Amino acid sequence: MKKILLLLGFILAGVGVFAQVQRKAAETHNKNNAVPGNEMETKTDLSEKENELKVLKELNLTREQKGKLKEMRQVNQSKKETIVNDPTLTEAQKKEKLKEIKRSIAFELKNILTDKQIEKMKAIHAVRNGYTSENAPIK
Repeated sequence: MKKILLLLGFILAGVGVFAQVQRKAAETHNKNNAVPGNEMETKTDLSEKENELKVLKELNLTREQKGKLKEMRQVNQSKKETIVNDPTLTEAQKKEKLKEIKRSIAFELKNILTDKQIEKMKAIHAVRNGYTSENAPIK
């Protein structure tokens, strides 16, 4: 009887250890997919791109605006990749430089879009982020 209980204890302990190893492997895989610049796109990446396309369609952009936005996106994407892949920068420095790029994008958008388009974009983002007129962030 002792042998059976001992054997059962080892089996249960082994299953528990194996389950932990599998979970860690899955977490590592998910983290690797989330790395900026990684070629594999996750489901959320695709939905973000789809949302961006929907927003752009709703803004009724002119050809000139579309061209400027495409150029801006390409320039900023290369800047982001350079920052992310720069081994001389600390994580805090990378974060700060990426924030600067976000600020410059917002400034550039104000120069490309009309006031009406900017207001429409803000409204779309507010709805998508779950804000209402009562809890909207002040900007």
